[in-house]
Amino acid sequence: MALLHERPRTPHLHMPHAIGEPEQRPLDLGGLLARGAIAGLVAGMGFLLANMWYAVSQGMPGIAPLYAMSTVFHASSAPVATPDEAVLGLATHLLLSLGFGMGFAVLLVPLLRSVPALVLGALAYGVALWVLNFQILGRTVFPFFTDPMGPDQLFEGLVHPLIFGLLLVPFFLGRSVASTEHGATPPSTASRPGGTRPEGSHRSGPAEL
Repeated sequence: MALLHERPRTPHLHMPHAIGEPEQRPLDLGGLLARGAIAGLVAGMGFLLANMWYAVSQGMPGIAPLYAMSTVFHASSAPVATPDEAVLGLATHLLLSLGFGMGFAVLLVPLLRSVPALVLGALAYGVALWVLNFQILGRTVFPFFTDPMGPDQLFEGLVHPLIFGLLLVPFFLGRSVASTEHGATPPSTASRPGGTRPEGSHRSGPAEL
């Protein structure tokens, strides 16, 4: 008498995904630039207020940092203390802050997938800006930045990472946390194509004598 025996069911195997979800998502360049622009303006205003406070603490007028910034526009060796130069210095500072914020958003934020990495990246970015603005351009294009009567080098070396750099961080926290969660949680089997076993895939084996 022929008996029908059902073959043992074998689990459906899935090939592991080589690329995680964060890598599959397209880069939102427009969103990064918008965040970077806003972050740069806010960080730039905080940076400017810190410099104004320091100028007052040293017996200089609070508007003195704007005069110093106007030398960037003229590439001059000394500032001119006039109202027009102060307005020009403010416009130059805001434009540079906007550009530096967008540069951070595009160059570093896509590589920083956690909050600690974002903080460290922002600090490093602030130090890099100080090196670029004061140690490189200040010795070649903007001589007032390295003049003994110019900005204090130690103070600028601190406020670039601690004020400008860290104030960039809050504008990208949500993106870093989301990237970390997506990278740590693999997509469920049921939500992927092929995650469920198609019906009729298990058939009875051949008759045995």
